Order: sequence, then C-alpha cells, then structure tokens
Amino acid sequence: MAWREIKKILKALYQYKVALMFVVLWAHVSLLNLFFVNYSGPVFLWQENSQPLTITVHLLIALLTTAFYLLVTKLRKLHHKQRVKTADKVWLSCSVLLAASIIFVMI
Repeated sequence: MAWREIKKILKALYQYKVALMFVVLWAHVSLLNLFFVNYSGPVFLWQENSQPLTITVHLLIALLTTAFYLLVTKLRKLHHKQRVKTADKVWLSCSVLLAASIIFVMI
C-alpha cells in the first residue's frame, strides 16, 4: 500500500524534474553565496544576496545550467535513436564546456 503511494509521488515528481532541477540549482547557488566561514565563524551576506543583480545572476546560472542539461539530454536521445551520429569530439567538447562553466562560476 505504501509502495503504491511512493510510486505515485515519484511519478508526479518525475513530470516536473526539469523545473525541480532549476529550483534546486538556484537554491544551491544562492546558499553557496549566502555565507562564508572564517576563523571567527560564519559570516552571512544578507544585504549582498538580497540585491536584484545578485538574484538575477543566480537565476541566470540556474537557467543556463538547466538549458545545458536539456541540450545534452536531447543530444543523447538523438544519438540513442541513431538519427544523429555524435562523434567523441562533441562529447569531449561538451565535457570541457561544462568544466569551464563550473570553473567560471567558482571564480
């Protein structure tokens, strides 16, 4: 009985997985930028994070990451159906682009 309910909830969540991924990414980036820890303890940056520019940048990061995920997912589906033959260089380029975007966000 409980397994059916869990399965029903998981199916409902699966329908909105891209939207949930966007929200989780936005929350993750916002929380990472919310505070830092130094020797005297955590320092919270409330004023800096409540500025419209900061919120816009966080939303843009989450949007670009979600769009990149959708692009790679679409490429994988096309590749799996053999409609488009994707070379290894394309996958390598995608991996390098993802690593570069992570490094850019970290800096």
